[in-house]
Amino acid sequence: MKDRMTSRIPLFSPFRTIWGRHFLFQTMKIFFFFLTCFYGLYVLIDFTSHATHFHHGHQAIYWKEVALYYLSDFARRMEVFIPFALLISTVKVLCSLNIHNELVALMASGIPLKTLLRPFLLIAMFCVALLYLNTEWLVPRAMHALKHIEEAHQRVKRQALKLPNVQHLILEDESTLLFQHYDSLSQRFFNAYWIRSIDDVWHMETLDPYTEIPTGYGVDWLLRNPAGQLTRKETHSVMLMPAMRFNKERLIETLTPAEELPLGTLWEKHPPTLFAKSEKEAQIMTALYYKMSLPWLCLLAVIAPAPFCVAFTRQLPVFFIYACGIFGLVAFYLLIDAAMLLGKRQLLTPWLALGFPFFLFFGIFSYRYWKI
Repeated sequence: MKDRMTSRIPLFSPFRTIWGRHFLFQTMKIFFFFLTCFYGLYVLIDFTSHATHFHHGHQAIYWKEVALYYLSDFARRMEVFIPFALLISTVKVLCSLNIHNELVALMASGIPLKTLLRPFLLIAMFCVALLYLNTEWLVPRAMHALKHIEEAHQRVKRQALKLPNVQHLILEDESTLLFQHYDSLSQRFFNAYWIRSIDDVWHMETLDPYTEIPTGYGVDWLLRNPAGQLTRKETHSVMLMPAMRFNKERLIETLTPAEELPLGTLWEKHPPTLFAKSEKEAQIMTALYYKMSLPWLCLLAVIAPAPFCVAFTRQLPVFFIYACGIFGLVAFYLLIDAAMLLGKRQLLTPWLALGFPFFLFFGIFSYRYWKI
């Protein structure tokens, strides 16, 4: 009776046992080793090829800025690094336990195999929660910091290439603002056209929307004459635009791509139906479903290779498990990128485009996992 009670303890608290703590220590050791080596190599390659991001004229490189940049970049790429690190650590630990017959010894003591795999599931669920917190809190702040660092370099590149980029914004009075570029550093629009009507157009070289009264610089007022031509009526070097109405919070959300918004904001902006009526709604829905579903890739990184790692054979195909796991995860990311493109372009409903790959892969590997 006592032995039976002892075998049930890991079902509820596996990390209180010696073998549970051993699994946790070995998994976390490989997990952080992979993250450190892989991201360190990425930083080294990226810094040598994009050092101009941190070099302004003849000034020295600011190493605090470099550290902030790569910390923010790590937060942005955690959704990729964490599942890969979890996959590598899970395969390494389970295959090692299997090869050294530690799993057989534990199972012979009366502990079921599903109980032995429970610590890996708990680690995966912790990583899922971590990615949700990262998506909600860290990624928006990280993207803001990355924009400030990259803005100077991108501005020089944009001026050199003279890229024809036109964006639009609907103001509170339903008028339209067309602009070529929005500078997040100075928080100004450049080469902007305020279209009040088809006959009334204001052109501004620079527009500052965050002052108490929106201010335009290099302003030209264009009116349509009786001949049907837009002609310049007035010119001002600086001019207050009290009739231009901006909603500051809505302006920030509109200028920020949907992929950079937190989950809470995307949920509030989600349309009441599951079918997008415009490209903007499709982008919001696609970003929301992507951010809601991608953290669960951590769980898939555990349940997919686990049945192959614990198979009792004379020659365990460790290399084959590593190769299939890594290339399978890469293929899944490529499939999700293709699904996002289909959802954004409204070729498929966003929930169907992103939901089908997840339900398909989770259905296949969950069934195989629960058959253990």
